[in-house]
Amino acid sequence: MRILHVIQELGTGGAERILVSAYRGAREAGHEVFVAAAPGPLAKELDGEPYPLPLVHRKPWRVPAAALAVRRAVGATRPDVVHAHNPTMALAAGLATRRGSRPPSLVNIHGVPEKDWPSAVRLVRLSGLAPVACGPGVAAALAEHGCTPLATVPNAVGPAPPPAGREHLGLEPGERLVLTVGRLVEQKNHGLAIRALARVPDAVLAIAGDGPLRPSLERVAAEEGVNGRVRFLGVRPDVRALMGDADAIVLSSRWEGLPLSALEALASGTPLVATDVRGLRELVTDGQDALLVPEEPEALAAALGRVLDDSELAARLAEAGKRVEGAGSDDALVAGFLALYEKLAS
Repeated sequence: MRILHVIQELGTGGAERILVSAYRGAREAGHEVFVAAAPGPLAKELDGEPYPLPLVHRKPWRVPAAALAVRRAVGATRPDVVHAHNPTMALAAGLATRRGSRPPSLVNIHGVPEKDWPSAVRLVRLSGLAPVACGPGVAAALAEHGCTPLATVPNAVGPAPPPAGREHLGLEPGERLVLTVGRLVEQKNHGLAIRALARVPDAVLAIAGDGPLRPSLERVAAEEGVNGRVRFLGVRPDVRALMGDADAIVLSSRWEGLPLSALEALASGTPLVATDVRGLRELVTDGQDALLVPEEPEALAAALGRVLDDSELAARLAEAGKRVEGAGSDDALVAGFLALYEKLAS
């Protein structure tokens, strides 16, 4: 089978990494797989150059150019199935494939802000592509807005690597390491994690990721008096190894689809503390395999304190977290997509 993925760009986000997992899994199963995307750091994970795609940046007048680029990629690769990622690329792919009929096409929905679900569903309907949810939270959001997904293929990650060692982080004796991972953007709400840290003594917050909000987050750290206890690590290719070195991992997001960073934290055997938002509350159970809290610094700090000060609780959460579906193997994800491709192409 010949499969064409269509994604806006090959950055380091969760959607892009799911594409890479699906790409590798399908190729290992003997299929021919191609990608149409704007350049990005994950392009090096592919075996060939992606077909070029212009950036749309949520500007409707740029969609026709993207659709033309997708059409060129379809003509060059002659796929049996097109796999688009997220609503804007669904619209571009729909224009290029006669609303997902030639060739048959699906769109993987990876999650959007809560306020954007009505417009996202409108785009999916307009595209004509069959929607596939990345997890139960996204499936529920689609259904709430009158769009029943063709299927749900939950996000997943492979096994955790060995810990990397944390000597290079400059920790003082007795300091506990709290790690958070994600782009420095509004969605990830790192300011909440910094404000919580100010209420947790003898702990250092390491932030792995980069983005436009770094200057403002540095100001928040200074205002909270913890700039000496916050480490901005930038983008780290060894971030999964760092997870195994942390005493706790925190996700302070405002919304998620089904976050790979949460699955990676669970797979690493490090206890997870996260905000109780869509995409996370469907993945873990509070008090069983993670701690879920409201989006408040006091609540987040209290939960971090519990995990850092109670070794029995931390060990119990960590052990249960490793048993969460999708934390440590992406075999089911690959098999799920391959089954959908066969269904659409038959």
